[in-house]
Amino acid sequence: MKKIVSILVLTTSIVSMAQDQREAEYAAYMKSSVVLWKRCVSQADKQYGSQSFEKAMAMYGLLNTTMASRDKETFNDNVDQTIDLFKTIIEEKPSWGEPKAALSAIYGLVIAYSPMKGMLYGSKSSSLADQALNEQSESPFVHKVFGGSKLYTPAMFGGDADEAVSALEKAVAIYEQNQDTQGNWLYMESLVNLSMAYQKVDKIDKAKDTLKKSLELEPEYGWAMSILSSLNE
Repeated sequence: MKKIVSILVLTTSIVSMAQDQREAEYAAYMKSSVVLWKRCVSQADKQYGSQSFEKAMAMYGLLNTTMASRDKETFNDNVDQTIDLFKTIIEEKPSWGEPKAALSAIYGLVIAYSPMKGMLYGSKSSSLADQALNEQSESPFVHKVFGGSKLYTPAMFGGDADEAVSALEKAVAIYEQNQDTQGNWLYMESLVNLSMAYQKVDKIDKAKDTLKKSLELEPEYGWAMSILSSLNE
């Protein structure tokens, strides 16, 4: 009986810990706060370990958020460590798609900051996104990254707006089927990316509807508000 109680207490503690981390990351994303993301990284390090996937994903969130303010200094201070951590995770679990998807996205951020590095990292990013999709096609995050890759990569290097729409629709659909939308920054970003993909294929009404969906969940979602405002002008 004591063993069962101990297991239940441990399970409750783990669930609570994961929920706290999720809420902290969502707040950091919505506020586009590098400071809050750094706290999320520290929290994940303490709770899950310095080599954990949870810490790596918090670091990915930090790098992703630097784009909002073009905080290249913070990006440069953290990108190599983040890449190394994801590489370590991939080496330990080579058939796991999500770490490869995250590393693909990080290489995309490297290119966004330094376009000349596209020659070095572009093919690596695309290859990782393809591998992730082949290995873990049930993951909405993998579809999110694959769609983002197709959305932001120039057509001459493999970008494809129609493929971006398809992948991002799949990401959104899986998040919704899993009822994993509330307080999920990756879902919210998937919606905005989907709206941008719709714009590229001239489906403006769908783009607006997708942005409105995100604002129903989070009325103060600044990025979605800004894009919707520009579409309504």
